[in-house]
Amino acid sequence: MTKFEILSVVLGCLALIVSLTVWFGQRQMQREANDLQRATSELAKKQLEILLREEKGMNTARLSFDIFKDGKTYRFRVTNISDVDARDVELKLLLNKPEDSPLIASDYNSKFPVLKLQPGCSVTLIAAIHLGSPTAYNAVLSWLNPDGNEIEEETYAAL
Repeated sequence: MTKFEILSVVLGCLALIVSLTVWFGQRQMQREANDLQRATSELAKKQLEILLREEKGMNTARLSFDIFKDGKTYRFRVTNISDVDARDVELKLLLNKPEDSPLIASDYNSKFPVLKLQPGCSVTLIAAIHLGSPTAYNAVLSWLNPDGNEIEEETYAAL
C-alpha cells in the first residue's frame, strides 16, 4: 500500500468514527425529543380534561348542608355554593326514627321545595334539637341543574 492509500483508509476510519458519534448523539437527542413530545401531549390531555370538567362544573349547581347555632336555637342551612341556579331543591334527613325529626313540619313545608335557589343564597330551617338529639345528621339533597339533570347527593352535617 502506498502512503496515499493508507492516508485514505485512516481518513475514512476517522470519518466513520465521526459519523457514528454524530449518529448516536442524534439518536439520543431524538429519543429526548420524543419523550418531551409525549410529556407535552399528556399535559395537553390533562388540560383538556380540566377545561371540560370546569365547563361541566360551570353548568352544575352544588349545594352544601350544615347546622349552625343562631343565638339560643339551632338551624339547618342549605346553601348554593355554585355559580348557577338550583331548581326544585329538596332536603330529606336520614333518621333511624322518623318521629325524632328535628324539623318543624310547618317551617319545612313553607320553604321546601325551593323553586329556585340562586348562587350564594341559603335557606334556613329551625332545628328543634334537645339534649337527647344527635349532634350530627345525614341528609339527602336533591335538585335540578339548569340543563335539566336531576342530582341527588347524600351529605353530612355536625354541630
